[in-house]
Amino acid sequence: MDLTYGKLCILCLLLALYDSGAAPCWDFTKNTCVARHLCRIGAVPEFPVFQLRHLSKVYWECPPAEICCHKSNVVMLIGQVPKFDHSHPLQCGHVNSPELTSMMKGNHYTAREAEVPWMVALLFARNLLYFAGGSLIAPDVVLTATSITEKLNEDQLVVRAGEWDLLTKQEQGKHEDVPIRKIVRHIAFNRTNGANNVALLFLKRPLDLTHHINLICLPPSNRKFIYKRCIVSGWGKKNLEDNAYMNVQKKIDVPLVDRSRCQRQLKGFLGTNFHLDNSLMCAGGEIGKDSCKGDGGSPLACPLQGDPNRYEQVGIVNYGLGCGSAIPAVYTDVSKMRPWIDYQMQENAVAYQQLNAGDGEKLRREYFRNL
Repeated sequence: MDLTYGKLCILCLLLALYDSGAAPCWDFTKNTCVARHLCRIGAVPEFPVFQLRHLSKVYWECPPAEICCHKSNVVMLIGQVPKFDHSHPLQCGHVNSPELTSMMKGNHYTAREAEVPWMVALLFARNLLYFAGGSLIAPDVVLTATSITEKLNEDQLVVRAGEWDLLTKQEQGKHEDVPIRKIVRHIAFNRTNGANNVALLFLKRPLDLTHHINLICLPPSNRKFIYKRCIVSGWGKKNLEDNAYMNVQKKIDVPLVDRSRCQRQLKGFLGTNFHLDNSLMCAGGEIGKDSCKGDGGSPLACPLQGDPNRYEQVGIVNYGLGCGSAIPAVYTDVSKMRPWIDYQMQENAVAYQQLNAGDGEKLRREYFRNL
């Protein structure tokens, strides 16, 4: 057989197998079989990834519950069992230490499992597909954006807490899906300029707080920001041209940007009449590091000034010019929304109302201690 013809036949076979959805694992010196969520998103082995389910005894086939992954893209070192840090109390804003969760090699855009425990996914109730993000600010309350909820009612949404990889249920901490009792949107939301883009989702039942499902702290009203680096998380696209949202939760560090500088930059694209509303703030402006389509409603969190190991939510993903450009993205300023949030919590949160019927002021202070 002609050598070139032989190579062509092999290539045709590989392409046929790839199109059929099969997945052998070639060259075990470089690749290994691991659970799907332990292989870094975007992994591209030297050969296409297939799964030959009808050839169960072929030595290079992965078991049905695993995929072939290049060893450089393995999330967790083989033999290492990730553990949560149970030494710290369940206070708001705690991240799970990277050393105690899975190791994400060479990927600065992906969160480790349970690293951001306040992050929640908003799913369509009819098919449980992801479409936006939010944050847990009380056991029965999620903070998100009006822009991504305004055309939906309570029965059309589900909140998923404790999620990391949307394509697997094999994480060490199980996620929880909770229906929504009530959606409250800011009455002054302006779709034209993004002003007051905030909403609260009141859940039908409170979540039990754990080390992988926990609250984010909220800043006081009208916080004066220290311009530092913060993190934005979610499952939105990494790049605007991507065809799908990310399945593994991303976490990207971005700098806060001064309002006057941000407004000057935005005016260059949106016109000289553009004005950054007082309810908004900016972050980002670094090439390739940004929130993106599908991240609407997701949290922008910064380290607490008195405790850099804990975080407070300063922003809600609002809008931007593309993704990952030199122009900062615009976020809803949570500190400006704090009076509205507190009022709506007192009016609508069942857990808070139950506290009102009990011991009173001491319990109320405890309830709002995390906010």
